[in-house]
Amino acid sequence: MDSTILDLAAALGWGLVSVAGLAVGAFIGLYGSLKHRSVAATMAVAAGLLLAAATVELAANAIEIAPSAAAGLLALLVGAVAFSCANAALAARGAADRKRCGECVAQPQEALAPGSGLAIALGTAMDAIPEALVLGLTLKSVGPQMVLITAISLGNLPEALSGSAGMLAAGRKPGWILSVWGAVAIATVALTGMGFVLAGSISPGMSAVLELFGAGALIAMVTETIIPEAVHGTPRFAGTVAAVGFGALLLVGQLAH
Repeated sequence: MDSTILDLAAALGWGLVSVAGLAVGAFIGLYGSLKHRSVAATMAVAAGLLLAAATVELAANAIEIAPSAAAGLLALLVGAVAFSCANAALAARGAADRKRCGECVAQPQEALAPGSGLAIALGTAMDAIPEALVLGLTLKSVGPQMVLITAISLGNLPEALSGSAGMLAAGRKPGWILSVWGAVAIATVALTGMGFVLAGSISPGMSAVLELFGAGALIAMVTETIIPEAVHGTPRFAGTVAAVGFGALLLVGQLAH
């Protein structure tokens, strides 16, 4: 079999590994009955993990390969702005609280906010784009990075957990909720493959620029959709819990090397 096909299959396999947390988190969110305090703690860990991935693993390395520091920083900011603009548009249609657990902040009910279900589904899918893009790009440019894959997979778990609990509390059926996460998982794997193929057709410098774009979008996603749940009600030691997630990824990176 052609090595290119095998490489793409491997990239899709890593994409599948990265979404494992979605399935686990969705089922826990639907059937685990966790309180907000527990959900917030898991979201704080996820915030630390993903921020470490975006900064230490992605941005810090990609800025060295980008055509210039200015181009890299611009790509980072454009990625953040792109996510924020798309998030604002979907928030206006009912998706602002798509990652809230329902106990602290209720997600909109379809009967009271028609079309909010579609907006939530689209927003949930959009949240996965930065992760899938950077994973596909890095799989081609530097190969499998266990630190990044670990951060994405573990970070996906509390996102799906909190989002599923909130959707259920808003009256949405478990079948619909699982179908949303299933579609997101499939799209994530496909986008990982697309990022992998794209990286093979562009220069390393341009790939680094796109990685920085994805890192910026990832930072914006964490700030706008994960941190609000993690700090709602100002839980004690939320910052410390986030630092634990950040530090855990640094430790994984040291062990991997």
